[in-house]
Amino acid sequence: MNLFSPFSKISVHIHPVFWLLAALIGWLSSGTVGGTLVWTVIVFLSVLIHEYGHALTAVAFGQRARIELVALGGVTQRSGTKLNLWKEFIIVMNGPIAGFMLFIIASFLLRFFKGSPDNVGIYALKITAMANFFWTIVNLLPVYPLDGGRLLSIVMEGIFGIRGIKIALFLSMLFSALCSFVFFMFRQVFAGALFLMLTFENYRSWKNSLPLTPQDQDEKIQSLFRKAEQDAALGKFDEAIHEFKEIRKLSQNGILHTTATEHLAAILSQQGKFKEAYDCLKEVKGELSTDGTLLLQQLAYREGELRHAINLGNQLYQNEPGFESALINALCHSLLGEVRPAIGWLNCAIQDGLPFPRRVLEKKEFDVLRNDALFQELLKKADSSQKAL
Repeated sequence: MNLFSPFSKISVHIHPVFWLLAALIGWLSSGTVGGTLVWTVIVFLSVLIHEYGHALTAVAFGQRARIELVALGGVTQRSGTKLNLWKEFIIVMNGPIAGFMLFIIASFLLRFFKGSPDNVGIYALKITAMANFFWTIVNLLPVYPLDGGRLLSIVMEGIFGIRGIKIALFLSMLFSALCSFVFFMFRQVFAGALFLMLTFENYRSWKNSLPLTPQDQDEKIQSLFRKAEQDAALGKFDEAIHEFKEIRKLSQNGILHTTATEHLAAILSQQGKFKEAYDCLKEVKGELSTDGTLLLQQLAYREGELRHAINLGNQLYQNEPGFESALINALCHSLLGEVRPAIGWLNCAIQDGLPFPRRVLEKKEFDVLRNDALFQELLKKADSSQKAL
């Protein structure tokens, strides 16, 4: 039996920024060229062994693994059959265990190898022990995406199911905020800023997890969704439509249901089936992404649901200003004979980068505005912009 065969199944990719940050850590910690080299090697080996703890366990459980050393550490990408939660727990836990074993080995060797602190070997062992002890403790904090946060998520999912993932992300957000506060209190600005950033990331992840349902984790539905996306990308629209409809039927609600609905509506719109697309999106209007909401606004305008389109445009523009939603609002207000709001939204669209404004202002939908002084000013501005180009 080849003892190294599990290692050969795991590819390792190192991003250049990893070396840069590892060297920066070394320089800030030692202030010397020699110390920087020692630190860089130890950071590399420590992160690599930590990730091998994850990757080797995943391979032992029948998955494929790929290690990437990136800016702020390492990531183990895994693929293959979905594993039970207890196996996921072991895979995640074996990373910190591998790092802690490095700390134990380095500490053990320091007991037997005596010498001057300036000795390179002794210096390297001290750094190895210190770095791996500190990183193992920090990495086990219940903050996602640290291993501690992932372990918390696995445990909570085992107890509460899909609701446990949402609870874990919420607790991770609170604990990250607490860590940030403590670090800032002790004037550890970098660590405080890092955990503050993680707090916002956890808040975003928690908010995005709220629509999650058990169907979102169903392998059959996930597989069907991937096939539907692939068929749509290949131009097999009839197959994709059938598959997205099947996903909607199987899932009923949740993120996959909403995303499948958005994809389905986009294809139906391309085929000119605007009413069907509009009816699909209306069912999930409170869960749509920005692009999905914009498509719904466009379809509402096309179907003559002008007030609905305006309400959607107000929501879109408040969250993410853009000329598309502003222009549709202008068109709707103009068709309703509401001159001032129409001109106001036209002005917003132009300010937000509306291409070829003169051509847009010539649309017949704006005929009701033509004699208004403010509309005439917009025309002059559009003419001036066109001449400047």
